[in-house]
Amino acid sequence: MKLTTKVTLGLSVAAAAGIASTVFVSDKVITKVRHIANRKKVEHFVEDKFNGNETLLNFVDNLEDKDIESFMKVAQKVSDKRDKVAAYGDNVKNATENVKEKIVDLMDR
Repeated sequence: MKLTTKVTLGLSVAAAAGIASTVFVSDKVITKVRHIANRKKVEHFVEDKFNGNETLLNFVDNLEDKDIESFMKVAQKVSDKRDKVAAYGDNVKNATENVKEKIVDLMDR
């Protein structure tokens, strides 16, 4: 094997290893940042809804990342359901107004 072939192979292997380690480290960093952001969101929720209750804040500090992740999923589902209820409320309001207008029209005749 020629020296240039060996050098090229060595550089290729080194580059592949560098890329693989960069992807692995980037994934770890992204996951860690996501966990920290979720924890801060939960802490902000406790501060906002429970007036910064120290017991609850300490409880949040002691939760594992997977528990925080579960809480965030539940919170997202509750938020989605609240939006649906608000939409249903608007539909009921519109339907009530329509019925009221029809009754008023019938009474005016």
